[in-house]
Amino acid sequence: MIFPTPKHEQYFEKSYAMKAYDENLDLLYLYEKYKNGNEDLTIKNDVTLKEDAYILEIDENGITVTAGYENGVFRAVTSLKQLLKQNGASLPYCEVKDDPDFVKRSYMLDISRCRMLKPEYICRLIDLLADLKYNEFQLYMESFCFKYDTLSEYTKDFDCLDADDIKFLDQYCADRFIDLVPNQNCFGHLALWLDQDEFKHLRIGNDEVNTGTINPLLDESFEFVDKLFSALLPNFRSEYVNIGLDEAYGLGKYQIEELCNEIGPENVFMDWLNKVADHIKKKYNKKVQFWSDMVCGYPESFKRVPEGAIALNWGYDIAKTALLERRCMDLKAKNTPYYICPGNATWIALTGRFDVCSVNLRACGEFGREHGAIGYMVTDWGCGEGHTHFPVWSLVPAALGGQYAWNVGEPQNGGTLKAHNIHNSEKYIDENIFGGAKVSRWLYKLAQYYLLEPERIHCSTMCGFIIRKPLNETAVEPFFDLKDCGDDFYFENVTAYVQKCIDAVEKIDFDENWKRQVIVNAKMVILSSDLCIIRMHQTAENDEIDRLVALIDEIHEEYTYLWDKENYPEGKDHFLSQIRDRKKELLAMRK
Repeated sequence: MIFPTPKHEQYFEKSYAMKAYDENLDLLYLYEKYKNGNEDLTIKNDVTLKEDAYILEIDENGITVTAGYENGVFRAVTSLKQLLKQNGASLPYCEVKDDPDFVKRSYMLDISRCRMLKPEYICRLIDLLADLKYNEFQLYMESFCFKYDTLSEYTKDFDCLDADDIKFLDQYCADRFIDLVPNQNCFGHLALWLDQDEFKHLRIGNDEVNTGTINPLLDESFEFVDKLFSALLPNFRSEYVNIGLDEAYGLGKYQIEELCNEIGPENVFMDWLNKVADHIKKKYNKKVQFWSDMVCGYPESFKRVPEGAIALNWGYDIAKTALLERRCMDLKAKNTPYYICPGNATWIALTGRFDVCSVNLRACGEFGREHGAIGYMVTDWGCGEGHTHFPVWSLVPAALGGQYAWNVGEPQNGGTLKAHNIHNSEKYIDENIFGGAKVSRWLYKLAQYYLLEPERIHCSTMCGFIIRKPLNETAVEPFFDLKDCGDDFYFENVTAYVQKCIDAVEKIDFDENWKRQVIVNAKMVILSSDLCIIRMHQTAENDEIDRLVALIDEIHEEYTYLWDKENYPEGKDHFLSQIRDRKKELLAMRK
């Protein structure tokens, strides 16, 4: 009855009739109502229980919540909320004993790569995370997505989050027992900043090449990074900050090649990590989290991990998932505290890739629990395609990730792939987001279209990857070319399959905004799929061109409406400009 599934729950035939029932199921309202007990509920303290652990019992005497901390009481009320929603004023006798597998259960949302949700819609996500018993949230930043008062000229012409917004979100999270952790990349992933004339001299590269990596040997680089931190960090109460440091593609090249050859790239990296961590500790009294991919290949690096730092062990695709257990074992052997960090596989896919997502979430849960991870972080990236997928595609992955963060369950047995967790996640989202409508299974089906494509590609789908490319380009990543691996029938099947799903979704009665998000992303798949056929032949009949031009216009209008409803305008045109270019190319083909 409760999701995420508790460690132990047992229900009995009898029921308890509540004395002070009302229909308000807002989580904060319920917590305020019950945190000190009332005529229906008794609070008992047991200091032997862990921070988030609780016992929830219902019998003829009413409801009893036993916990050692306020967090535990809040988690118990979160579970009680579900029982109230399902049963109303007549609650079944039960015994629930529950505690999480991971101390930290985190969700990270990318707000840097074009899609910047407005605060009220970030709150909508926070509410879902609280209901799913997450206790950490991060907003990933690498570009112009926050009004840094130390660099205000770069955001003066458009709206985005500011200090007051962060303080508001920080309190909103705290009220729901969620720690809002600042997340500011400060080594790689700084390409947009390093493209500015003022900062080009700080980048590893040259006038033509921007590796996105800042030169750690320059004092000015450190001064620039601290301008970001000094504007951002004071707005958070968290004792941690995620400083990123992943995918520093300039390491070992250009200005720092000689030094890296002399002392090793790992030591250049660790020098920067420690310099930043020491500064943050002294100036802001915070400890750091950092992505571990840059140190896992160098075992000696672990000796230099800063005291109190947490490594973030990530890997998202099938091959990377298979390698994650070895990294977990290494981190444990080196006594390095770490999170295991799966991804929801929504990026560069238009509707996501659910099989990849579900395997990644499950494997990371099992690896992390087996090898002592202190946290489990679900990552929700935008990447470079413009963050074209709308938030609807993150709902079921967030629920499934919440399950594995709280209760991984027994180790995988046979070939079932823990399908019950997937179905329970879908059921939870259908009941709590879609008003009871059976929508999530169609989300699953639409997030599987890529299996009909001729090839599987890394961290994306063929349709998701190539929609942004000119029509005369047929290469999909370095290894695949539509001229070699494609055939009309692959994409004809994709289009027919997705259209059938759209037809089914259109018949379902559920929230109009969520429905429109589903359909517009699905129509993007059809557009890209049909364009793949044109790419292979480099020609099309006029009636086909007219049909696709009309589809582009429809997507453009709908995408604009849906984007403006929930997001800041900045970044919207990244994807729209791409499909406008496809429209021009199609019109140029007319005979």
